[in-house]
Amino acid sequence: MTGRLVGILTRGWPVVLEMVETAPGPAEVVWDLLTDWDRQGDWQLEARDFVVTSDHREGVGVVASATVSIGGITTRDEIRVVEWQPCKRLVIEHRGWVSGRGDILLTPLGADRTHVFWTEKLWPPLGLLGALGLTAFRPLMRRVFKRDLRVLGALVRARAMGSATRP
Repeated sequence: MTGRLVGILTRGWPVVLEMVETAPGPAEVVWDLLTDWDRQGDWQLEARDFVVTSDHREGVGVVASATVSIGGITTRDEIRVVEWQPCKRLVIEHRGWVSGRGDILLTPLGADRTHVFWTEKLWPPLGLLGALGLTAFRPLMRRVFKRDLRVLGALVRARAMGSATRP
């Protein structure tokens, strides 16, 4: 028990967020928007100044960073892609002030809809104090990320409709 208590005091605990949305378009369109690093801010409205720092822009090992602001707290988040399954799954590792993993799983629902399941498992800085703070922020972060998925869905709809009307 002493080891667990020391771990909580020094490391805290992870905060897990799960968001689900059905995007009104095919998985290929959702994937293209998810992995367009230069336009991430179009759907992740809390983030800006995206920069890819790796030599490549696709696949495992892509490294990028962005400035993220939620609830008056701003930090620079560096991410690294650790799993890349086109049109199926994207897993990133957060390597900034808040560490952890983001996992987005895409499941086609016919030809014109995609189930998007997004999980974030985040480890706060500052041990117990950070864990208490991030836990308090959890409802706000969940609302922000759910909004992001709604915005992503609107972009998917616009892009899918645009490609459907082209000859």
